[in-house]
Amino acid sequence: MKKNNIKLILKCISYISLIAFGILYLLDTFFDVQFSDNSSIRQAFVVVYLITSLYYYKMDLKDKNERIKELEHRLNNKK
Repeated sequence: MKKNNIKLILKCISYISLIAFGILYLLDTFFDVQFSDNSSIRQAFVVVYLITSLYYYKMDLKDKNERIKELEHRLNNKK
């Protein structure tokens, strides 16, 4: 799998987990629907969001650093 595909999958997973957390929070707050007593499902979605976002931004930073090095190399070759 290419880096861009992995980054896209990580970003989608983080958005889905964030939306699922919001839906569960709204159901619990406004409609008194509880899926579990200690809200472990909501906490799991937050953890999934944090982990996938961390890996996404880590990969994004690595790509940007590679691009910067490539551009610096081009600039040095033109001189």
